[in-house]
Amino acid sequence: MSAPTIYLFRHGETEWNTEGRRQGHKNSPLTSLGKLQAKNNARCFQQNSSLVEPVIIYSSPLGRAKDTAKIILNELDISTNSIIFDNRLMESSFGKWEGLTDSEIAERYPDSWQARLVDRWNTRPPSGESYADVNSRVSEWYNQVELSSTTIVICHGLTSRVLRGIYMGLAHHEVFNLTEPHVGFFKLSDKTAAYIT
Repeated sequence: MSAPTIYLFRHGETEWNTEGRRQGHKNSPLTSLGKLQAKNNARCFQQNSSLVEPVIIYSSPLGRAKDTAKIILNELDISTNSIIFDNRLMESSFGKWEGLTDSEIAERYPDSWQARLVDRWNTRPPSGESYADVNSRVSEWYNQVELSSTTIVICHGLTSRVLRGIYMGLAHHEVFNLTEPHVGFFKLSDKTAAYIT
């Protein structure tokens, strides 16, 4: 078997994405653009990659990721029954901040918002998770799951950045600087993450 390659997708655009609201474990439906992004990302994958058997698909169970995964697999003509849903790939929980914009959070929760700005890695939103918490559960996923010649992962913006950081061995401040695109995907191989559009 060839060395495992991870193809990492973010879910398509959601209604809350367009409004700048923190989603976390709450869900917001994909927009029509978000659905189109998922289809186009699958087509981009077909043009730039080959499905080396065996293929394993992992997804966050949150609705926006689940819907994106189904669109991608339908486009690739792969059964959606093959998706393995794993809670460890869920987005970071933003706790009481979920559903709010950054300006609303800063107004309603000034102390925790300021603490997060000072120490983004370790500070938890009220009833939520820190980057360190997400890093712990995504590391557990990465170290325990079976990776195949072709491993497709559909998750979320922050989760994707954390996973790329783990894969490439990045420092915390480098994880913060990674992008969270809805368009295209990342090919993780040989300890690098190539952005493909």
